[in-house]
Amino acid sequence: MLDMDFSEITGNLTLLYVEDEEPVRLTAKLRKIFKNVIVADNGLSGLTMFNENQIDLVMTDYLMPEANGIELVKHIRAKDSRVPIIMITGYVDTDFLIQAINLGVNQFITKPILLKNLMNAVRIAIQGFVLDNLAEKSRRQELQLLRYKEKYHSTQQELAFLKELKIIRNDLNHIKLETNAGKTIWHAEICYVPLDILSGDSYSIREIESGKVIFFISDAMGKGLSASVTSILTTSFVNHLIDEAIGRGDFDFRRFLKSYTGFIKKELLAEEIICAAFVYIDFHAERLDAAIFSMPPILVLKSDGELRKIKSNNLPIMKYIDSAAIDSYDMSGFGKILIYSDGLNESPLELSEGGLYHDRIEEDFRRASFKNALYQSFTRQAATPEDDVTFIFIQRLETDWQPLMKLTTGGSLAEVNAATVDLQNMLEGMGLDDGFIANFISSLTELLVNAYEHGVLGVGSELKQALASKGAYDDYLIQRQAHAGKAISVFLSKFTKDGKQLIAAAVKDGGDGFNAAKISGLNSDESRFTGRGIKIAKTLSDCLLYNRQGNEVMMIKEIPDKIF
Repeated sequence: MLDMDFSEITGNLTLLYVEDEEPVRLTAKLRKIFKNVIVADNGLSGLTMFNENQIDLVMTDYLMPEANGIELVKHIRAKDSRVPIIMITGYVDTDFLIQAINLGVNQFITKPILLKNLMNAVRIAIQGFVLDNLAEKSRRQELQLLRYKEKYHSTQQELAFLKELKIIRNDLNHIKLETNAGKTIWHAEICYVPLDILSGDSYSIREIESGKVIFFISDAMGKGLSASVTSILTTSFVNHLIDEAIGRGDFDFRRFLKSYTGFIKKELLAEEIICAAFVYIDFHAERLDAAIFSMPPILVLKSDGELRKIKSNNLPIMKYIDSAAIDSYDMSGFGKILIYSDGLNESPLELSEGGLYHDRIEEDFRRASFKNALYQSFTRQAATPEDDVTFIFIQRLETDWQPLMKLTTGGSLAEVNAATVDLQNMLEGMGLDDGFIANFISSLTELLVNAYEHGVLGVGSELKQALASKGAYDDYLIQRQAHAGKAISVFLSKFTKDGKQLIAAAVKDGGDGFNAAKISGLNSDESRFTGRGIKIAKTLSDCLLYNRQGNEVMMIKEIPDKIF
């Protein structure tokens, strides 16, 4: 049974179905699922139909007269590198699979065709198509937003916002912090949703040395240009102080605060104020130092279920007031930490309910497994925000998880694909929902392909693009694969946290890795990756974390209660 969202997606797509022996019953079912189904009975007519119509998805048999499925795919890919393609075949042959995969076939279906298997293949095949369309829609919306601003010239606003984003630093982006001999994992996620292009909120997450991290959120009171300038000054100087201290190797939290407040007070107008939270955590020593300047209380959920608040201990930063109290806390029992600006808790709820999100935030924080879950709960309940929304979600994970499967593959694409099948069979054996499995395997497949191409074969995006433009990429992969000599390991685990069941998959390759902290938003380090695989994996999972070296990635996804 298709879920509503998937039905709505397929109901807007045009399918090209190429099959020399058309199964009338299957075609009739496909016409009920897709907006339009165009049928061709051989490869040549299939190519003609593709060239003459706007096709969203191709499903083709392999053995056909005139031109077989591989030849059809070659011609389609010469014209369109993005359209999803599903290959139907009556047998599985390694050379055939490698050739088809290198040509860009997204999924395979074996005969006889079962509708359930076909729909799972369609679901996975169109994930990238849907994400690309969403990204394009988002880009159009962002462009429209940039064009419409009454107070400032659009180009100036864009440059100012890019400047704000440039000075923000996040040293823990997609990075897991391991403590207690690897038995404990800490990770931090940021949610930053400015109300306007020129934002009064800003943040940075800076690692002073291994496991010692400053989390910083500032909220410059006021709107528009003045608040934005103060925000830029604040974050820029904070990062400057931290960079200098790291360079000297002598960071001191109290001295750092004194230097910052001394600087920013001189730059403030008489009526201006800044609210800010500075949290310095030593994850190895499990100690938290906090200097909170009239910000909302930091929420802490302890391992025993107790919810604790760390309240503001300083007045807001003003031109003529000098105070910087620091309170220290033992965080050995802390499970989750939430640092946020007042744009979150002071957002009004929907008019029919009344009140502020302040009334819901504690319970939602208690239930949320990850940052996205908290933000989704916020957007479901709150009206359109009237201020910037910024929060940092810090979480502890104890890795005493139930192991489900461990696989080690060789350095061939066929072995990677076989591992994917084994993992899918494991998930199906657990009785999980088809949609959950499809999303999980789609994410995992992207991570495995990244590990194969970049870790095992050492292929960077520039080389890949150069070879592909010459039509030499397939031959290069085969040549590299023969001498790779590196393996990929996959670990599948299950665990329970805060009453929720979650599945974690870790993929490790023998490559040199990369600096995962440089992944910005949905874009990766362009010198090493194109970022599409990471984008898909991040979108379809709840949490994506790399080790320090960047050659191991962990994907975590919550299992909704309803799918058992």
